[in-house]
This record gives sequence, structure tokens and C-alpha cells, in this order.
Amino acid sequence: MKKAKNIHSLDSLEREIYRLKLEVKSIEDRMDYNFEHLKENFSSMTMNSFSTKRKNKEDGKDSLFGSFLKNEKLNSFADKITHHIASRAADGIDKLIDKMFHKKKHQSSE
Repeated sequence: MKKAKNIHSLDSLEREIYRLKLEVKSIEDRMDYNFEHLKENFSSMTMNSFSTKRKNKEDGKDSLFGSFLKNEKLNSFADKITHHIASRAADGIDKLIDKMFHKKKHQSSE
């Protein structure tokens, strides 16, 4: 952004205001373009940020996400947690189904 020039008269003030309005319009147009670009390409940008394998392989580096997935201890921990959550969810669903059908059996026998 340019610094304001020395303003000595009403005419120079009006020119400076006009220049600033043009600059605002230019910045607004660039922001609109960037926002539309982001809306159109958000999913691919997100996927590219997580899957930077190709780029990092060329450099001989591995991404943080890739290192995390390759760690054996973290994988076994994640497996245990997943198994525990899945078994608890299955137990909860079984109890819910039993309650639903138990109520229906009592209602139909009455």
C-alpha cells in the first residue's frame, strides 16, 4: 500500500481519495477471486496437504502424517482403542434393540 502523498489542497485530497478507492476495489477483487478459488479447490487442497508423499519422497523426507501411520506402537494403540470403542458400541446397540423388542413383546401380549 502506498503511503499518502502530501495533501496541500482540496483537489489533491480528492485525488488521493479516488486513488485509495481504486486500491480498495483492486484488493476486494483479488480477495473475491482468492475466495472463489478456495471454495472451488478446497477438497483437493486439503487432500494435497495430507498426501505430500511424492514431493517428500523426492527430498528423502517423510510427512508427519506418514511417520505417524508407520509407527508400530501408535498403530497398535489405535487398533486397541478402535476395537474397544466398536465393542462398546455393539453392546450398546444390542441393549437398545433388546429394550425395543422387549417393550414391543409386552405391548403385543397385553
